[in-house]
Amino acid sequence: MSQTDGSLSFYFFDVDDNLVFLSTKLYLWNAETQMEQAISSGQFAAIQSELERPGPWQTWAVRSQTFRDFNDQPGVAPDQQTFVRDILSAAHGSAPWQGPSWPLMVHAAKMQRPIALVSARGHAPATMQAGLQALVNLGWLAALPPILGIFTVTNRDVLASLGITDQATTVPSAKKIAIKKAVSLALGRYGSAPRHRFGMSDDDPANVVLAISAMRDCKLQWPDKRFFVINTNGKEFVKLEIFPMDDPVTATDHLLDSVAAGTEDRGIGSATTSIYITNMDRAVKFYSEALGFSLTSRIGDEWAEFHTTQGFTIGLHTAEPPRTVPAGTSGAINLELQARGDLEIAISALKAHGVTFDGDIQSYEHVRLITVLDPDGNKLVLAQPLS
Repeated sequence: MSQTDGSLSFYFFDVDDNLVFLSTKLYLWNAETQMEQAISSGQFAAIQSELERPGPWQTWAVRSQTFRDFNDQPGVAPDQQTFVRDILSAAHGSAPWQGPSWPLMVHAAKMQRPIALVSARGHAPATMQAGLQALVNLGWLAALPPILGIFTVTNRDVLASLGITDQATTVPSAKKIAIKKAVSLALGRYGSAPRHRFGMSDDDPANVVLAISAMRDCKLQWPDKRFFVINTNGKEFVKLEIFPMDDPVTATDHLLDSVAAGTEDRGIGSATTSIYITNMDRAVKFYSEALGFSLTSRIGDEWAEFHTTQGFTIGLHTAEPPRTVPAGTSGAINLELQARGDLEIAISALKAHGVTFDGDIQSYEHVRLITVLDPDGNKLVLAQPLS
């Protein structure tokens, strides 16, 4: 919306499976048979973890040509590139192609709200803009909205414009940098005084986490602006707003705080059931595809977190015997309590109420833990996440 104070809403979009569903193919390579197999991006997401591992995809691998249709062909005009052809094919086809964030793009085009595209594709920005123009020409968009920037974060020129020189930079990290760049460009172009609003929509859980981090950084730098992240993963369409820690929404004395009115704070927030597993990729596939839970975060093979529709949280750890109990044995499933602040503060508050502990604090890269004993000797884990 545009307000009387001159403030605007800015729309940032991931493209594939968020803004539009396209038929762009990836090409896996089998070195044994010297054959190539084309698959969709959805298929690739489902089997990526199975490549080069025992099973039906053991002999298939990713190579330099795998993502060729996600990049421009040399010497071809922007409006003739694969991306534009795929846009036209989708728009003329009978299958649904508008992604969950498409209505936001329609609104931005109609109301002429500034946008940015933040995509893992490697096309030149001119190619992506040509795709949007094709949708305008077909009448799917009222007009081309004002474009703050098009950040295709596997394109070398785009990476250079963002100041990214480290080849080990991941796609989510590059997207985070691009989001912050888009906010900076918006404030430079439309003024930094009005209380502008910025929203980024993405369907990839890893990218959503980095988008939240990017918007948090922006909130710290521009506390008078409003920042949102829209998670469109699976069947979700969840709009999250970033608040400063001293905001009434997040302050410790707020009505919605996890400490009930009239009770004393013990320094404990949410609770999670944590489960030791042997293979993270296999476990993530089971809890997401077989059980239908929503993957909200993952740190490599160390940790994955799922939320159920009723707000229950399940966390997965990779077992590392003898440092941990083996998966599938007694003690492999734990009730994990989360400290809202420093672990020592929660321990001190609990000790004052007669709570006993088994052992000392254990420190790891991403978490600090201590075991709590209930009156029957049942063990609970009290955790302080570090990142």
